[in-house]
Amino acid sequence: MQDQQDLPRRFPGIRRRISLFLVVALCGLVGAVLLVAYKQGAFVRQTTIYFYADDVIGINKGMTVRLFGLPVGNVKSLEITGRGVQVGLSIISEYVPRLTKGSHARLTREGYIGAASILLVPGNDPKGSREPLAEGDMIGYVANRGVAELVDDIKNQLSPVVTELRRMITELNRPDGDLRKSLQAASVVLQQLPETNREMRQLLRDTDRTVLAVGGRADAALAATARVGTQLDRDLPELSRKLGTALDSVAEAAGEIRVATRKNGEALHEVLSQTPALLRDGGQLLHDGQEVVGAAKNTWLLRDYIDAPAMRTLPVDSFEALGGSAKAPAGPAQH
Repeated sequence: MQDQQDLPRRFPGIRRRISLFLVVALCGLVGAVLLVAYKQGAFVRQTTIYFYADDVIGINKGMTVRLFGLPVGNVKSLEITGRGVQVGLSIISEYVPRLTKGSHARLTREGYIGAASILLVPGNDPKGSREPLAEGDMIGYVANRGVAELVDDIKNQLSPVVTELRRMITELNRPDGDLRKSLQAASVVLQQLPETNREMRQLLRDTDRTVLAVGGRADAALAATARVGTQLDRDLPELSRKLGTALDSVAEAAGEIRVATRKNGEALHEVLSQTPALLRDGGQLLHDGQEVVGAAKNTWLLRDYIDAPAMRTLPVDSFEALGGSAKAPAGPAQH
């Protein structure tokens, strides 16, 4: 026991502290590994799908895969095949039912210089299959256009503009062009503007004088109108009173006329009601007078003095029409 080396007394319990530190460091390392594995989806069920690309410039393993802007997986593998580069995508199985057979992928960036990611676009073809993707299915890939293609597109869009600019410049350089004529006409108009301005000022001055003259006459007319209005205000009550009195007199006269008309109507009605009787009495009196006159004619005292009515023929049938003279028959002998 004497041969055992005595431990120094300067750091008591150093072994226990070192062991505790190593255990804590090991636990931290395991936790970090587990956290990284969780972030990579190691504890989440994954579904692998694939697409082929002619080139994978900008695509690398571990790149984020997004659906509607949300991270749903990452790039699992890159493998060169006869059809190009086969890219495997590890997608969280929870989001796979949202992807149909007609879906496709494309490379995008957050802004112009942001991080790149794979964007999954669900199929929107109404005639396409609505069946969700399964393990190992293939989807399409839409490659981004390169710089040359973008330049060609910009060139095709700018070509009509450049052509139109050249035509405009050519038109500007033509001496007999419409633009030159328009500029010459505008120059003539600009030269005439000072004279037009002077005439306009003279017209305004004349208008001002006319307005002042008309304004004085208008003030006089308004003053006369005011006087007439004042006179009417003063005389109108008296005229109204007289007119009311005249209307009352007319109303009374109309009432009297209505009363007299009613009385005359009643008298006329009474006379008309007695007229048939008077006509009957007159007719009877006339008949009686005719009988008396007839009886008087038939008396011996008056019969000889009254000529009896004789029948006469028309001139065309009588003897007077032949030129002869007819003697009137002798009257009855006087007794």
